[in-house]
Amino acid sequence: MPEELGIILVVLVAAVWGAFALIGGAAKTFGEVQKSLARNIAANRERRFCSRKAMLASAVRVVLPDDLSKAEREVQRLKEEFQRRRAETVWTPVRPAWERRNFLKQTFSPRSAYFSEMNIAEIDSILAPEIESWSERESALLAQECSYPGSAPTGACQEFQEFVGAPLQIAEAIFEFDLHRIREKEINRYFRDERTHVDEFNKRRLQILSRHAELMSEIASWNIEEQKRWKRYLNASASLLQEELNAFRQHAQRYSNECLEQREHFTLMLNGFRNAVRESVIGRIECILGTLTLPASVPRLWEVDFDDEQRILIVEVGLPDVVHRPPAKFVQQRSGLVAKPLNQSERKEYIPKVHPAILLRIGFEIARNDTHNVISLLVLNGWVNFREPATGCETKAYTASLMAEPRQLVDLNLKNLDPVAAFLHLHGKSAGKLIEIIPIEPMLTLKRADSRFVDARQVLNSLDNRTNLAQMDWQDFEHLIRELFDKEFSGRGAEVKITQASRDRGVDAIAFDPDPIHGGKYVIQAKRYTNTVDVSAVRDLCAVVRKEGASRGILVTTSTYGADAYAFANNEPVTLLNGAELLGLLKKHGYDFRINLAEARQMKLHQIGKDDRRESQEPRVADNQA
Repeated sequence: MPEELGIILVVLVAAVWGAFALIGGAAKTFGEVQKSLARNIAANRERRFCSRKAMLASAVRVVLPDDLSKAEREVQRLKEEFQRRRAETVWTPVRPAWERRNFLKQTFSPRSAYFSEMNIAEIDSILAPEIESWSERESALLAQECSYPGSAPTGACQEFQEFVGAPLQIAEAIFEFDLHRIREKEINRYFRDERTHVDEFNKRRLQILSRHAELMSEIASWNIEEQKRWKRYLNASASLLQEELNAFRQHAQRYSNECLEQREHFTLMLNGFRNAVRESVIGRIECILGTLTLPASVPRLWEVDFDDEQRILIVEVGLPDVVHRPPAKFVQQRSGLVAKPLNQSERKEYIPKVHPAILLRIGFEIARNDTHNVISLLVLNGWVNFREPATGCETKAYTASLMAEPRQLVDLNLKNLDPVAAFLHLHGKSAGKLIEIIPIEPMLTLKRADSRFVDARQVLNSLDNRTNLAQMDWQDFEHLIRELFDKEFSGRGAEVKITQASRDRGVDAIAFDPDPIHGGKYVIQAKRYTNTVDVSAVRDLCAVVRKEGASRGILVTTSTYGADAYAFANNEPVTLLNGAELLGLLKKHGYDFRINLAEARQMKLHQIGKDDRRESQEPRVADNQA
């Protein structure tokens, strides 16, 4: 029984499922048929719609341009360009720039007593001539162009350019129809979409044209305001340009004035030098000394004087103290250059060369720049400042002296010579090996302006303070010289024998100095001259010295000596004292006098005139007596 029920149930379920499957298949088939039918109906309706619309299309005119998007892009591009132009346009006046060049004046090394430790290798650099002589540098200074080398400022203003917007044209969309051929109902049924598109197109067109018109109006306003700002910018720029032009002209004028002033200064100095004007000669020599290239171990101190009558140049130069601050040799080590003291043989070899080398170099530079042969005789005196160990006082001592003609110095080959041998060859005086500082007597010293041509402050009982030594009676003058040297030598324990006037055959006094080194017999001769003492007087005194067997002769005059006299005496045992040195020696012993050569010459001419008139009257007196 149960098995039969199970079978029945299975059969029933299968029947029910089959029924449902059959019904579903039928429904699906019906749906597909229905959809196919609907599509066919819609297609037929569409064909009839299109056919009718095509029949009516000839009565309708639709024009729909395709440039709205392009127009919108053009408006947007114009707007962005205008915004960028407005942001970039800034009218800021800029002050014109120009190159400021200051006139570089000729500079000279300042005087300085400082000197560093000397390297023995620097002797070669001391003897190295200047690459460019002062005469060459001077020529360049005189030929210097004094116009300002820079260019005047210029105004480079920005130009104003209006911002121009391109016009915008958009064709209007058109929807037209023929009422005689089509009804409004048909238009709404068949051409509704076209009419809608035309209306939307024209609406967008108006919006785009409106935005473009507003933008163009804004551009026009901006152009007007910007042009006003540009004009204000031009005025401000012109003011700045004028200010800079004025500053440029002032600077250029100052440059030219400084250049012309320097050129005139050196021109006048050179012309004065050529004419042997004392101030110009001294100034030019100081220019030469101020441009010398010397090691830092050489002090830069000098004094210059020039005798414009005899054309004798005297230069006194500060020298390094190589005794108390001896040179060193510099040795290359891993840590660098190291200074080491000289040994005994090196000291003997190098130290005596220093002072002669400096004087020879200075003399060479002066001589090579005397291209007009102004200097007939050059005297170089070198001195050293040092602290005297015995007293602790600052002391100045002459350690080298040289007298030579410029041609003798120009011919020197400084790079190849031995400074000591060359110095001795020129009959220079030095302190020997400079183991200690031994002062020497300079061959000729500077004139001291305050010792000559001044009224006396003290007088001897036998002389008036207005007495001019150059106008004294010649016998009184010889007596004065004898008395002066009596005081000079007696202070050293010497004995002075006075000779009889007019019987000494050129000897006014004889001094005997007992000093075994510097002493001996001295022959003294006095010349109360108003003109230059000739070299013949020096020769005569030399002859007297040899005849008397004297150690040295001393010739004293109220005037000066010629260059030939100094040159001759340089190689003879003769000392020449000119008027300035005589006044200095008198002052040393407490006597202040004056020497006025011009006044003495005038008085001499006056006396000669009186004598001539007296002689012309004597014959008349004799005739009357007869």
